[in-house]
Amino acid sequence: MNSNKFKFLIFLILLIILFFIILYSIFGFSFSFLSRQQIKENRKFNKNLINELKINNIDATYDKNNNIYYYNIEDKYENKNYILKLELESGYKYKLLGFDLNIIKVDYNKPIDVLIYNKNYYYQTKIQLTNLPIISITTNEKITDLDTISTFKYINSKNIDKMYSYNSKIHVRGATTRWYGKKSYKLDVYNKEYTKEKKINIPNFYYGSSFILDAVYRDPSKIRNVLAIEIWNDISNDFNNVKMYSEFVELFINNEYVGLYVLTEPVNRTKLNLNKSKNNSTSFVIKSNDWSIVKDVDSKLFYSDYYDKMYELKYPNDEEYFYDVWNNFFNKISNFYNNDIKNTYDVIINTWNIKNYIDLVIFNDFIFNSDNKLIKNNYFYSNNLNSEFYLQPWDMEFSFGLFYSNSSLYNRKKDYTKNDIILFYHPYSNEINKLLIERYYELRKNILTEEYFDNKLDYYINLLSKGSANRDSKLWYEYDVVTEIEEIRTWLYDRLDYFDKFVKELENEF
Repeated sequence: MNSNKFKFLIFLILLIILFFIILYSIFGFSFSFLSRQQIKENRKFNKNLINELKINNIDATYDKNNNIYYYNIEDKYENKNYILKLELESGYKYKLLGFDLNIIKVDYNKPIDVLIYNKNYYYQTKIQLTNLPIISITTNEKITDLDTISTFKYINSKNIDKMYSYNSKIHVRGATTRWYGKKSYKLDVYNKEYTKEKKINIPNFYYGSSFILDAVYRDPSKIRNVLAIEIWNDISNDFNNVKMYSEFVELFINNEYVGLYVLTEPVNRTKLNLNKSKNNSTSFVIKSNDWSIVKDVDSKLFYSDYYDKMYELKYPNDEEYFYDVWNNFFNKISNFYNNDIKNTYDVIINTWNIKNYIDLVIFNDFIFNSDNKLIKNNYFYSNNLNSEFYLQPWDMEFSFGLFYSNSSLYNRKKDYTKNDIILFYHPYSNEINKLLIERYYELRKNILTEEYFDNKLDYYINLLSKGSANRDSKLWYEYDVVTEIEEIRTWLYDRLDYFDKFVKELENEF
């Protein structure tokens, strides 16, 4: 063999080796060229063949009730080719049924059948692709109203670190919602010893130690609270930089799929950008839970269990501030909420930050936030007890035409013909009316517009119609998320027309 042939042979061998190295790095050696029939021949079925599954170096999340592994892939890959590489123990191989090698066409609605096998056994399962982040909770005890030790995994392919795993404690949250089969949860992240809460950073979403997993059970559109939060974020941008973030996820508890949830952040001192309380400057956060209205500021009921359920002092927790906060808070807001006192301009500006108040009145009335009305479901807060107060709305599920109903199967009913405007008109303050009208016309230019709402609703239709809402519907109760969101779109168009006429008539009175 002359030197040229030898060099060519060496080059060819190296080229083949390089080819297999590239092939392995892309596909792995565990994919199979065998047919389904060839794999099953001379092998026995073994449902316990694998304990877990890694896909592209990320733990797949298992739904044991349906024998399906979930894997998160970004929206941008929809209907495109994607390499799905399963990482298995030595001696194991797999075949994605219906696909050549492991190159798939991304489809979020149809699961992929998979055969995994070794020399003696085979196992058949499915892989469900989802465009939503995945949260997996593991506990050794039943989750109740009390904190339960757990572990928490957050998986999102959009992030550089695609999987986050932490120690946590979890409990059921909510008032009436806790009685439904689909629960909402509060999740707190802890250190290794479970002795101290730990702040974590999830890029583009959250920095802190606590999360809320909202079941959005009563809302068949699943978007009302999320949409309301986004609208309020945009409206309130002119007077503060408090932005509440949320995202849809699919939740698993102890390897059981429990449906579509909204992961969001709690309202607290840090989120509201408040300073820590000091003797000469007491910041506070108070949460309102009830429709009861404060009238008698001297009543000892303020410190009873009854008022503790109505209003929760979320911050400060120090006992030395307790009575100062309550006395100052109730003295200041009692005039506003007392029906025997007229809400004049002076009463309003001496109670609230006026920009916050004006925007919240327009916001609550426009979305027809029937479970709020500036009384219930608000966080009251301020950097100083002696200065103006702010309101931050929360729990806006009953809005955009959805109402609370004790007689309804799901504690809800829809009435898209109801168009009341409750808060906007101030009979004892033309100054406030003028501010409301002026601000409304400003918002009609960029936020309260058909284009703004269309963009939001189109986004959520696209996001939730890729299988997640359908899976949730099959698990809990039947709904069509596209139909439900389109109903909200129609309601919003009508609401804009109705509100325009109302404001025009009010303006003509001056």
